[in-house]
Amino acid sequence: MTPKTIIHCTNFNIIKRSGCYMNIAPYKLSHGLIRNGHNVLDFSDRDIAKTFSVFGRLKQLGLKPFNRLFYDYCVDTRPDGIILGHADIITPKTLAQIRKVLPETKILQWNVDCINPQIVPENIKHIKSKIDLVDFTLITTADKSLLAQFEPRKHKVGFIPNPVDKSVEKGTAFQYKDPEWDLVFPSSPNSVREFAGRLMRTSDIVTRLAQNIDMRKVLFSRTMDDNLVGAEYQRVFANAAMGLCLNRSNHDYLYSSDRMAHLMGNGALAIIDVRSGFGDLFTKDEIAFYQDEDDMYRLIDFYRQNPEARMQTAQKGWQKYHELFNERLIAKYMAALMFDEFHPDDYPWPTLTD
Repeated sequence: MTPKTIIHCTNFNIIKRSGCYMNIAPYKLSHGLIRNGHNVLDFSDRDIAKTFSVFGRLKQLGLKPFNRLFYDYCVDTRPDGIILGHADIITPKTLAQIRKVLPETKILQWNVDCINPQIVPENIKHIKSKIDLVDFTLITTADKSLLAQFEPRKHKVGFIPNPVDKSVEKGTAFQYKDPEWDLVFPSSPNSVREFAGRLMRTSDIVTRLAQNIDMRKVLFSRTMDDNLVGAEYQRVFANAAMGLCLNRSNHDYLYSSDRMAHLMGNGALAIIDVRSGFGDLFTKDEIAFYQDEDDMYRLIDFYRQNPEARMQTAQKGWQKYHELFNERLIAKYMAALMFDEFHPDDYPWPTLTD
């Protein structure tokens, strides 16, 4: 593919710098596009919008000038493509104006949040608000029944994996027989995750874990001020034997939060609900799949008592994840879709929904 100029508009989280901002998908996708030879113009929407607000607050006051700036930026740079990641403050009106002035420019939106309507209906609304104005919509869910709500026969909708990048996820936790942490579950105590067949707050999940496993060398967030941030977040994942991959929904096909990429990318053993469907891409020799709550406790105890088995499984999972879902291959997929060079056989995951 000849090099393209691509605007990547998403939240690079430079001002707020909360949570796993160093490991988030925007950086890895831009890295992949650049490493594949494209000219990428990163546009951090939330950071820039705050400069138009009052004291960094009252964002509504800055939306109109921000949208005007984005329109002018696109017109000035005349990109071959525009990639939008959760760019919810860009209005459909602004996109329509850009399409009118730049009819040859391709536009793709990606989204990494859950699309289960019973859990996060607001995310679905955000995706739908622009779906008629973009050429492609990619979501980190391959569940056809859920993707059907975006009318894939009318819109080009498909799956995108959570990327991993060896320049970001640099850890090799599988090398350590006795790492600093046996198990990590770094999630806000007030966040909600599916556990034991129902939605539960993280703090309640931790209470349940404490009733069933030894909590020594188990890391979790006790308070809102206790959340891991930045380099410490990365350090913990690179020094953890295992990690729980609990999502808002564990039973939607191939859906996972990016914690899965952070864990496996850093060589920790991922513990995942078998209903997630990742067994179609990974084997039990690469991921610890549990059938139910008791099975999850059994797996944690087994791999604690058998570090060599944990190290071997985690290493195989680390190798497979970096092979299947690396930033260059995912970036190639996005660019191929936008610029008419897409061949589904080039990718090891489900791509566009028919």
